[in-house]
Amino acid sequence: MKDYMVEHTFKSEEIREQYFEIMKSMTADDIRKNMKNENANFQMNWNNEKNDMVMYCWWKANSPQAILDTLGDMAAMFDNNIKEMSNVMDVTG
Repeated sequence: MKDYMVEHTFKSEEIREQYFEIMKSMTADDIRKNMKNENANFQMNWNNEKNDMVMYCWWKANSPQAILDTLGDMAAMFDNNIKEMSNVMDVTG
């Protein structure tokens, strides 16, 4: 699988509100179960809660389409700017 960074921009403030309401009801295990399959694995998310219209996510996936397929209906909540990141430097030691 390749590494991807995805800039998810909410399509509206109302959709952003809906997203965070949905996420309040989900556990980390729920998210793992729904966002991991043989073609795409959600790794990590960075967001500023309801203070910004953009979230950033790290994915391991076979293709950009695999990410969109894994997101399913949720992909329509965002404009998804998916970029392959072929050079990953881990200095966490």
